[in-house]
Amino acid sequence: MKWLIFGSAPVNPAVLPWRSVRLEFDDIYNVTSSLTQNGGRKLTLKHLDQSHTYAGMLEGTPNRKANDWGIETDLKYASQYRFSLGKPYLIEPERRDHLHEPGDMDQVRERTSKYPAEWGRDPEWLPLVRCIGCFFSTTTRRNPTKDMSSLTVVWYQNDFAYPIDDGILADLRSLDWDRLATDFEY
Repeated sequence: MKWLIFGSAPVNPAVLPWRSVRLEFDDIYNVTSSLTQNGGRKLTLKHLDQSHTYAGMLEGTPNRKANDWGIETDLKYASQYRFSLGKPYLIEPERRDHLHEPGDMDQVRERTSKYPAEWGRDPEWLPLVRCIGCFFSTTTRRNPTKDMSSLTVVWYQNDFAYPIDDGILADLRSLDWDRLATDFEY
């Protein structure tokens, strides 16, 4: 068995933290993670940007209107992200009326119920971490003269990755890569 040196201590590679993230890792390039889609295409996650979903919220409780604006802002940011090619794809986040457990926003809802329903002021929470992942494939989607294809994906989950939520991984495995990705020359 090979042991790796991190700092001054030898470490068994079988217990390294990235071994438990439910993505595949290339042992030669252990900082590269990938997944195989349901159709057999291998996607490599080249860049992952994460932040708190409500990092810029100064006061109040999030609601549908604020969340819609936040998602739109995150998609604009993803489209201008330095490794992004083409239009980013959003995996629709779970929207819930509670922060941690059902009913924990009831008092807030009582205070905000004076607004008309169409204003969208009732409390609504998205998962607490926004993720932008830039995925690449060595096969192109349509143009055989290009070298690779790429897709930037935006999703929300409750904790910082790694690991990526199982539901998100299932969505990534079933993406219609041929329709969504952008071909490019390396």
